[in-house]
Amino acid sequence: MHAERHHQSHHGCHEPRGYNQSRGPEMFYGYCHDSGTMRMMDYPDYLSNAQTTYSNLYSGAASTAQPYIDMMMGRAPATGRQGDRGRERDRHRHHGDCGCGCHHDDCGCHDCHCDCCVRCADVVEYARCGEVRRIPITFENETRREREVKLHLGGFATESGHEPGWPAELSEKEFKLPPCGEKTVIVTVTVDCGKVGDDTRTRAPGTVDSCKVAYATLRADGCTVCPLVIAVAVLPNDCGAHHAGCLCGCCC
Repeated sequence: MHAERHHQSHHGCHEPRGYNQSRGPEMFYGYCHDSGTMRMMDYPDYLSNAQTTYSNLYSGAASTAQPYIDMMMGRAPATGRQGDRGRERDRHRHHGDCGCGCHHDDCGCHDCHCDCCVRCADVVEYARCGEVRRIPITFENETRREREVKLHLGGFATESGHEPGWPAELSEKEFKLPPCGEKTVIVTVTVDCGKVGDDTRTRAPGTVDSCKVAYATLRADGCTVCPLVIAVAVLPNDCGAHHAGCLCGCCC
């Protein structure tokens, strides 16, 4: 009985309301963790319960955030059906043991035909063979004076100087920029892979063996802006494709 009474007196929440000569008056209203209710407490008990509240708050937040911390650190969650199913799908996709050999990086091989090397371009547009790309470019007038602008679009050419002969045109070649205004112009280009520098005998029709980049320069007379270099990077058809594997075993 003496030990139990000492424990209750230490936390103070179970003491009757009033004045405790050794601890002072109960002037603070707060949550008591022993009784689970809101009570009047003296200062030591109020401070002790407040510290307990903050401790529980931080420990709960840490446990809640732990899965996100594991994900940011690259660690797989210890449990969870979704994570297990994802790893199972990866195992079927990359380690199906169907006799197909090396896939991507599993065996140390890396197929870089989807990597595009784009140099010194202001605008980069990714496309595929046969597509018609519409590239919007907005010119801004940051002065209070109206400007008359004339656009000149050069032909597309690769870094080595090869010209694929892509048809390209501007939605507008001349316009007026109002004071503090802007104007959007559309550059339309047809990606024709018939002449992009590949050996047509080694590739399938309508595609390229690796990423090919062609550049064109857009000049704006009357607008104090440097000539814009537009790059169109043509990707092979299999780059970024959605994979649907025909597995040799069970699909689950």
